[in-house]
Amino acid sequence: MAESLPPRHGRIKPRSRGAVTGALLGCGLVGATILGLGAWLAVDAVRASDALHTAKSDVGHLQASVTAGDSAAASAALQQLQANAAVARDATTGPAWSVAGATPWVGANTRAVQSVAATVDDLARHALPSLMDAASVVDAGALAPVDGRIDVAPLADAAPAVVAADQAVQAAARQLDDIDTSALLGVVAEPVELLREQLADVASTTATAARAAQLVPAMLGADGPRDYLVLVQNNAEQRATGGMPGSVLHLRADHGAVQVIDARAAGELSGLAEPVLPLSEAESAVYGSQLGTDMRDVNFTPDFPRSGALAKGIWEATVGGHIDGVLSVDPGALALVLSATGPVTLADGSTLSGADAVETLLNGVYLDKPDPADQDAYFADAAKASFDAVVSGQGSPAEVMDALAEAARQGRLLVWSADDAEQERLRGTVLSGELRGVDGDSPVIGVYLNDGTQAKLGYYLDLDVAAEATECRPDGSQVVHLSVALTSTAPADAATLPAYLVGLDNLVPLGEIRTNVMIYAPFGGQFSGVRVNSETQGLFSQVHDGLALGARTFTLKPGESGTLEMEIITGMRQAGPVHLRSTPTARQSGDEIVASACID
Repeated sequence: MAESLPPRHGRIKPRSRGAVTGALLGCGLVGATILGLGAWLAVDAVRASDALHTAKSDVGHLQASVTAGDSAAASAALQQLQANAAVARDATTGPAWSVAGATPWVGANTRAVQSVAATVDDLARHALPSLMDAASVVDAGALAPVDGRIDVAPLADAAPAVVAADQAVQAAARQLDDIDTSALLGVVAEPVELLREQLADVASTTATAARAAQLVPAMLGADGPRDYLVLVQNNAEQRATGGMPGSVLHLRADHGAVQVIDARAAGELSGLAEPVLPLSEAESAVYGSQLGTDMRDVNFTPDFPRSGALAKGIWEATVGGHIDGVLSVDPGALALVLSATGPVTLADGSTLSGADAVETLLNGVYLDKPDPADQDAYFADAAKASFDAVVSGQGSPAEVMDALAEAARQGRLLVWSADDAEQERLRGTVLSGELRGVDGDSPVIGVYLNDGTQAKLGYYLDLDVAAEATECRPDGSQVVHLSVALTSTAPADAATLPAYLVGLDNLVPLGEIRTNVMIYAPFGGQFSGVRVNSETQGLFSQVHDGLALGARTFTLKPGESGTLEMEIITGMRQAGPVHLRSTPTARQSGDEIVASACID
C-alpha cells in the first residue's frame, strides 16, 4: 500500500469564480483610471498648447504697442497675455499631472511642459508688469536732451522696476536652464530649447537695462558733478581698441546737464618722465613705457579699463583736476550718430555727415590740411560738434539711442568708470572692453592691431578675421582654426601722399604699412601650427594678464596682403560658442560669435 504524501504548506487552492471576477474588475478599474488620466492629460495638454500659442501672439501685440507708445493697447495686450498664461499654467497642474510627472519615461517630458507653462506665467505676472511700469515713465523721447540737459529723474524712478523685472527674467532663465532636454522627446525638447534661446536674449537685454538704470543717473551727475575724458580714436593709426587718441575732450555732467569744458590734442599730453601707473613686466615688454607716459599710446593694450585708468592719470598729471571716468569713440561711432542727428556745421563752415565722416576724418583731412595743428583743430571741432548735436537733442532720440547702441556693439564706443562699484556693473557689457579670455563657458580669442609706422595709412588697411571650431576634446576644450589676413589698399603712388600721412621714412619705406598683430588665446589656451604667409613660422610670445599672447609684425606694400594662420587650443571646460574680438578698423568692426565644436 502506497504511502500518502503529506500535504504541502502554501498549496494554492482553486479560487472561487467570485474572486476571479473581482480581480478582473480591479484590473479593469485600474485600466480605466489610467485611460481616464491619459484622456485628462490630453485635454489639458491641448488647452495649454492653445493658450501658449495665443500668449505668443499677445507678446507680439504687446511689443508693437510699447514700440508705438500706445499705453492703452499695451495694457490690454498685457492683460490678455496674463489671462492666457494663467490658463496654460492651470491646465498643467493637478493630480493627473502630478502622477504623470512621477511616471518613468513620460515624467521628464511632463515636468518640462509644466516648467514652460510656469515660466511664461511668472514672466507675465512679474517681469512684464515691471517693465511696463518702467516703459511708462522712461523712453528715448523722455531721455532726449533739452537745452543741453537730460532729465535723469524718470530713469532713476524707473530703476527699481527695471531691476525687479531683470531679477524675474533671470530666475525664469535659470529655471529653463535646469531642464535636461537630452532626456526629452523631440516634440517637447524643441519648444523648450526655443524658449530658452529667446529668454536668453531677453535676459541679456534686461540685464543691460538694469545696469543702465542703476548707472546712468549717477554717471550723469544726479548726485553731484562728474568729470569725464572722451578719447577720440583715429583708426588711420591703429591701436588695439581702435585708433590713436588724436583729440581728448573734457566733459562735465551735472544733474543731467553735459558740457564740453576743454579740448586738447593728445600730443600735448605726453612726454612724462615715468609712467603714471606702474606697468607690469608684460606691459613694458610688449607695449613699452609710452603706454603710461603718452596719451596717444594708452590704448596699445586691448584692455580698455587699463587704458582708461592710464588716460585719467596722464590728464591729471599734465592738466590737473580730477577725472571720474573715460569714454572712447571713433569716426565710425561719430558716423553712426551723425546719421541719426543729421549733418553738423563745423567752425570752418564745412559740414560733416554720417555718409562722409569716416572718409573725411580718417583720410580727407590729411589731404586737405597739411599742417598737423590744423588737423588737430579739425578733429576736436568735429568731435565737439557731434557731441553738441547729441546733447542739444538734434534728430530723433530713438535713432540716436540706436546709433549709440550699434557703436557699442561694434566696439567703437567704450566706457570706464573710476568708481569701483560702477565699473563692476559695466564689467562684461559691450561698453566695457576689458581684456578677458573666457566668458562663462565660452572661450574668448582676441585679434588686435597696433600701428608700427607713426603714419596715417591705417585708413587703407583691411582686416579679415575668420575662425572655425574644428574639434571638441574630451576635457571640454576646443581646437579653433584662426585665420587673419591684412591687405593694403593704398594707391600705387602712396609714397607721394602728404608727409604727415605716410609717416617717417626711417621706419619703413614711404607708402608701406607696418602693423603689429597681437593674438590673445583664451584663458588656459595655447597656440600651435603657426603659419605666416602659408609658411611655418614662430611668434613673439608673452603672457599678459594670465593670457598667452603671440605677436607678429607685417610690412605691406600697396596692394600686398599678409596672412597669419594657426590652431588655438582653448582652456578646459570651454565648450561654449567661441567669442572672437578684433580691433575695429575704418571698414571692419565688431565681435563675432563662432559656433562651438562641442554643441550640435
